[in-house]
Amino acid sequence: MGIRHLGYACQNLSLMEGRKMKDRIMTDRTLRQSGFSLERVGEIAVKNCTDLQSILEWNHNNNIRFFRIGSGIFPFMDHPEIGYTLNDLSTAHREAITAALSRAGAFAKSVGMRLSCHPGPYTCLASPDPKIKDKSILSLNMHSLIADLLGYGEEFAINIHVGGVYEGKDGTAERFCEAYTGLDEKVKTRLTLENDDKESMWSMTDLYSKIWKRCGVKLVLDIHHHRFCKQESVQEAADMAFESWQGFCEIPKIHYSESKPNARPQAHSDYIQEPIPDLRGDYDVMIEAKAKDLALLKYRKLCRDWRGSYV
Repeated sequence: MGIRHLGYACQNLSLMEGRKMKDRIMTDRTLRQSGFSLERVGEIAVKNCTDLQSILEWNHNNNIRFFRIGSGIFPFMDHPEIGYTLNDLSTAHREAITAALSRAGAFAKSVGMRLSCHPGPYTCLASPDPKIKDKSILSLNMHSLIADLLGYGEEFAINIHVGGVYEGKDGTAERFCEAYTGLDEKVKTRLTLENDDKESMWSMTDLYSKIWKRCGVKLVLDIHHHRFCKQESVQEAADMAFESWQGFCEIPKIHYSESKPNARPQAHSDYIQEPIPDLRGDYDVMIEAKAKDLALLKYRKLCRDWRGSYV
């Protein structure tokens, strides 16, 4: 089969086009910390959760079966000082949030849509700083809650990076695996780990040999990152990543983007212009180009021009 689904991340630019800010369909509304209140974040979270349905319906209508949900649905929920739980919100907000995400998840599952998320770069399970590690766990638990509310199980991937090398890869890998072992079981079954975009950081070979073989966390190949951290060919990296998904309820996924012109090479381009590599096995592709859904639609058109078909 090769590529099964193409996906895009977090924002739908097509649905935003031509709308005033207050009318935009989005899932990452937020507020300043100085204006934080449970009433306000409850109102914002309800809007974010409600708009997710519109994005998923647009995806379905455009034959898109893979989508990364943004991390901003619940503003400040994973903050170490002002964080909150659903039970801290008003009954009306809690019920509206639960109903909206249940409805969105049921719809997505009914049309065969794969969902995932990608916590931010400060999610560093392997940090030697206990405060950073604890905050990272708060973030992972929040993203896992989103999966629970959507009605998704271990098929909902929560993707992160190791977060650094610190005093050395061996010690960092040991800390990561120790932290991974202590995570909530739902988080562990959902967690995935991707390679980095610097030669001094984590290649797929590093992740495979130093982390996956020790604790079994699933691996995700980012092809754009791989270009800057080559210890193996793209296919060899894919073979290692795909092996880590054996026995799992979903097929592997990879990330793809290209370098932005006239910027540092690691920067992601707005669109993609080259064919996504054909790899052995079945997999889904998360397009991480800055133009989001527009990049996916343009790439499908390119595929039609190249070979008369698209995924």
